[in-house]
Amino acid sequence: MKRLLFALSLLLLHPAWAEEAQTAATITPEERKALLDRAKSLKEEASRIRQEAEKKLAEANTTCWQRTLVSACLADARHARTESVAAARKLDVDAKKIEREVRERDRATALSKKAEQAPKKEAERERNIGKAQKKAVDAEQKREDKAVAREARAEEGSARARMSERERQDKLEARRRKEEKAEEKALEREKKYKKREEERARQLEHAARQQQEPDK
Repeated sequence: MKRLLFALSLLLLHPAWAEEAQTAATITPEERKALLDRAKSLKEEASRIRQEAEKKLAEANTTCWQRTLVSACLADARHARTESVAAARKLDVDAKKIEREVRERDRATALSKKAEQAPKKEAERERNIGKAQKKAVDAEQKREDKAVAREARAEEGSARARMSERERQDKLEARRRKEEKAEEKALEREKKYKKREEERARQLEHAARQQQEPDK
């Protein structure tokens, strides 16, 4: 009888749990444990009630035959068993309600945590996007710097090539001028030599004429 009263007290307390579940969508680990412990107690009590009802019915099937009103005794025993089974079923149903409540509040808690973490995740996502953008900008800047450096090296190489070509042309021009001067000197020497030869020939011719004149 005490155990049956305990079971009935659990049944009477459960509407308060249900009302509390309606007002508090989320669930703490402590609340979750307390509710699951209550559900477990209800299931255990339901199992105990069934076992005791079956035991009493079996005992009645023996003791009732020792009484005068056998049929009435057996009917009372079966009626008691039916009531006990109904009470046990009610405990099981309420235990399942508590477990369902826990599952629903677990989902509500998960959604609440997800909602709380959403701004942090969004901020983290924006930071990651910012990092990725900065990385892309830095990579693009490096590519541009390398391109500028290549162009500078190419321009420097081209400048050196132009400088070398200019120096080569200057050397060629200096050599050409030197050769022209050498040719001019050679012509000048040839003119002087020719002039001396002509002068010498005139002198020889004049000397020859002078030698011929006394003979006349």
